[in-house]
Amino acid sequence: MRHQMAGKKLGRSTKQRKSLRRTLIHQLFQHEKIRTTEAKAKAIKGQAEKIITLARNRGDATRLIELAEDGEEATLLQLLTNAQTARLLGLAKGGDDAGLEREAKAIVVHAQRLVAREITNRETLQKLFQDIAPRYINRPGGYTRIVRIGQRKGDAAEIVQISLIEAEA
Repeated sequence: MRHQMAGKKLGRSTKQRKSLRRTLIHQLFQHEKIRTTEAKAKAIKGQAEKIITLARNRGDATRLIELAEDGEEATLLQLLTNAQTARLLGLAKGGDDAGLEREAKAIVVHAQRLVAREITNRETLQKLFQDIAPRYINRPGGYTRIVRIGQRKGDAAEIVQISLIEAEA
């Protein structure tokens, strides 16, 4: 029995499964909606949402600088690690604008590198950080929606459409 085992195996070896998930997530961010089986959609939903959250929280250097200059420690602690928050607030209190900007850019680059582990396509990575993540700045989560379409003709597998939801205005 698979008690307390995270993730679905999807009938594939480890390398095939990782490759499939990366491809599906890449396609989701590239096209903003894809059709796939229900099992695959459920397998990538959590990972895709974590990637969007990371890009949303740490993807904008100017926002991080503004929060640090305003002394928003509680907000920064929600978005960043304790060490990153301490460095940003220390630089902001010390009046080191160049250092603050350098540190904020370093946080953004680190976030991009973390996401680049999963999304290797540069255009898609750029789209995620510049177009997709800013849409969800005021949204606490739930960036994807799974809608059932029907059954596949050959094997009667449940086909769904997983899509990024529209940002609320």
